[in-house]
Order: sequence, then C-alpha cells, then structure tokens
Amino acid sequence: MIPALALSALVAALPAGLDVPAEITFEDAIRIARDSSPDVAIANAGVDAARAQVLAAGAIPNPTATFMAGWSSQCSDPGCTLPAYVATLGDQGAVAAILTGQRGLAVDAAVQGTQGAGASRRDVMRNLEYEVKRQFVATSVAWRAVGYAKLEATHANDAVALGRKRQAAGEIPASELSRLELLRLSVEQVVDRAELAHEQSRVALAQLLGLRDGAPAFTVVAGPTASAASPPQLTDATLPKLTAEAQRRRPDLAAARAAVEEARALAALARRQVIPQFQILAQYGQQGAPGGWFTPPTASLGISLALPVFYQQQGQIGAADAGVAAAEATVAKVEAQVVADVAGAFATYQSSRRTARRAEEQVRSLSSNVRESVGSDYAKGTASLLDYLDTERSRIQHEIEYLGTLQTFWTSVFQLERAVGVSFVP
Repeated sequence: MIPALALSALVAALPAGLDVPAEITFEDAIRIARDSSPDVAIANAGVDAARAQVLAAGAIPNPTATFMAGWSSQCSDPGCTLPAYVATLGDQGAVAAILTGQRGLAVDAAVQGTQGAGASRRDVMRNLEYEVKRQFVATSVAWRAVGYAKLEATHANDAVALGRKRQAAGEIPASELSRLELLRLSVEQVVDRAELAHEQSRVALAQLLGLRDGAPAFTVVAGPTASAASPPQLTDATLPKLTAEAQRRRPDLAAARAAVEEARALAALARRQVIPQFQILAQYGQQGAPGGWFTPPTASLGISLALPVFYQQQGQIGAADAGVAAAEATVAKVEAQVVADVAGAFATYQSSRRTARRAEEQVRSLSSNVRESVGSDYAKGTASLLDYLDTERSRIQHEIEYLGTLQTFWTSVFQLERAVGVSFVP
C-alpha cells in the first residue's frame, strides 16, 4: 500500500497543464489519459515499490562489528593493569539465509509480487482505456447530434419561410403557419438539448483524460467509430476464440495467477524458516603486551542459533497455507468471471451490431427519402401539413435513435475489448 504522503506527492507531480490538440483522436485520448491519469501514476508507483521489494528480499545483511577496550584493577600481576581489547564480527545470518535457501525463496516471492504489480498496472490501463473510449464515442455522437439538430433547424426555418409566403398568398390558413412555427421551436429545443449533452460529454471526457484545468475547447474526431462497421479483428470472431484469448490476455487473471505463485513461495519460505537462521561469530581479544601478557591474543569462531524446541513456525506456516488456498480460489473466481464477461459482452456486441446496421443501412436512408419526398410534395401543395409534420418528427426521431444505436454498438465493442483484454480500436 502506498502511504498517504507518497500518494499526495504522486498526484501533485502530475502535469497540470497538458498540450491538448484542438481535435482529439482515439490515439490522442489514450495517450493523454496514460500520461496524466492519477490511477496510472499510482499503478506505476506500485510497480516501483514491488521492484524495490525484490532488492530488499535479495539483500545480504550487513555484518556487525563490535570493539571494546578496558582494563583490570586491583591485581598484582604487572600485565593485568595494561589495556584489554576485544573485537567481535558477526554475519547477521547472511550465510544461513543463503545456505538454507531462505533468501532465494524470499526473492522468488518478491519477483512474483513484481509480476502481479505489472499485471495490475495493465489492468488499470485496461479499465481506463474502456472508460476513455466509451466517453470518447459519447462525445463524438453528441457532437454529431448537434450538427444534425442544427441542420434540421435550418429545414424548419425554411419551412416557416415558405409557410409565410403561402399564408400571405392565401394558400394556407394562419393555423397551419402556427404549426410550422411550433415545429421550428421544437427543433430549436432539440438543438439546445444536443449542445448541452455535448458539453457534458466533453467535460466528462476531459476529467477522464486527467485535464485538471477544466475542458479546453477541443472536439473529437470520430475516426473508425463514425459508422457501425465492425473492427476487422471481429470479422470472424467466435465466442470460443475470444474466451481462449481472454484467458491468455486478461491482466487481472495474470495478477491473480502471480499472486498464487507468490503465496506458494511464501508458504515454502515459512517452512524453510523452521531451519534456524544461525549466525557465525568471530572474536579476537587480548590484554597486555609481548613480554607481559595477562591474556595473550586469542581468536575464536562460533555459531549462534535459536533451538526450535518449543515452536516450529506452525502459525506462520498455517497462515501461508491459507494464503495459498485464498489465492487459488481467487484465480478460480476470476477465471469464471472472465468467461462470463466475454459471453455477456459478445452477446451484447452481436445484438447491438445488428441494431446499428439496420438503423444505418435501412432506417436512415428510408426515413430521409420519405422526408424529402413529402417535403417536396408539401412545397408543391400536394401533401398535407399533417403529413409533413409527421414526416419531420419521424425523421428527427429516427436520426436520434440511430445515433443512440451507434453509441451503444461502439460501447459494446469496447466492453468486448475490456472483457478479452485486447484492443480492437485503434
């Protein structure tokens, strides 16, 4: 866990002012989010911390050294009044850690922790990219809705202008002109709502991109999401293929598997620690000098160890075994979640693709043709006002519904990306 002070320092270090292009593409959005997202910064710090743990686990303890000097008093031997010196050197259990394999197991566990931290960082990226892409498409669709609403407002203004001419010529009653005016006002309401929705989407996207100074005046480039054409990678996609790919690529599953290996290494380390971690000691002492030794120079070598008589790491071993069982159960849970995620996302993708294609390839063109035909007939006076108004309202409704199905379709694509753990766009 990252301390609060370190976390605040990470957030403060994030770039406050980013160079945001006037038109943002998918590539731009992902790049900016990766560079400025606090979640990514926290994940990167987690990886750095895990790497530091590897260094700590593999570190060889520094030796200890002591030196003492003294003298004896109240003695008759001439040498006993001379200074006494004692020096001791210990290895802090360094040799024992290597010989018993405890150091190697600790390093193995730390390495697996690094693998898990790296997978967790990729998982943060996976979820961040989904949110950014989803909001990117929402902003793109909202911008198209603004453009369409303004185009329909132009048509409504033209209809009112034509109605005024026909009313002045006595061809239509005043009530018919009032209905055309009401249609124009209704379309202007649609324009206002579309502009509000677009601005709200822009602000939400700016927040995901980590723009801490608000939402600058940018627009998004729809790119491949301008139509309901599926990404090439999904042309021959099947549920078994996608599920197998997800089991290989999902970073949260990789993190869970790394946690199992880390737990197993820690369990092996707990058992290995039953072997006493002995310390090797070396000592040298003397008192006096040549010709007057009270204690001649003496060197000794020894070993210090705790005897595992009353306790043999049962608690640590039990806790480590429980950690292994929990980690293995987590893997099973994540594996089941992966299968469910892919199945649900693929079903949603297939359904939304059919709906979006039907709206794009059939409903839109048919609705546009009907509107043009009825509009032309109304201008000639051969169609009734009710037919014209009904056609206009239907056309607006169909276009708005199409944009909604387009957003739903691309959101399902990004959900499938997140479920599989790969990127189809860009």
